[in-house]
Amino acid sequence: MAKPSDSKARRRKPGDAPIVAHNSRVKMVMLAAPCLAAVVVGLYGVLTGQSPLGGGIVTHAAAAAIGALTAFTLLQMAFDRKPVLIIDEDGITCRRPDVGTIPWAAVVGMGTSRATLLRKVLMIAVDDSELDDRARRHVRRRVGLFSAFSPGVARFEGQMTGRAMINIPISYFDVSLRDLERQIKDKVRYHGT
Repeated sequence: MAKPSDSKARRRKPGDAPIVAHNSRVKMVMLAAPCLAAVVVGLYGVLTGQSPLGGGIVTHAAAAAIGALTAFTLLQMAFDRKPVLIIDEDGITCRRPDVGTIPWAAVVGMGTSRATLLRKVLMIAVDDSELDDRARRHVRRRVGLFSAFSPGVARFEGQMTGRAMINIPISYFDVSLRDLERQIKDKVRYHGT
């Protein structure tokens, strides 16, 4: 006898399964490595009085402090097992940036593009009247520098003139970008966005 969950899985359409993305531990640790190197060099300069970075003890202490804080943040993100992005029947839930859930009714357009500083970004044009307060606050505070560094993002924003934009960095997820883009296309096609 088949379990009820088995029969549900067989009846699922391609867009039914949620897309769940976490930060990649490997990618985050690789980003933290240079920060840890700055900590070591900074502490070496502080403790020995030598000046490998140039400047004095204050410069080395600042390099060690900034490196430690950045490495701590990146390593914390690496070992946080809560999903960063969930795309399901309710909409798009994102923790970085922390916009909460963007309901499908608010999504006007979606796309992915290369962004110079972040490599790949998921671009979402939204109808801000359909957003909850948390997402609306994010949209109002958004700086919009992605388009300054990426012709693809600027082109998408130009096509969506007058729409609020939410950009989600996706390069550091634990799924391949090609697979994530394919899953997103299936989900968007299924939801009719």
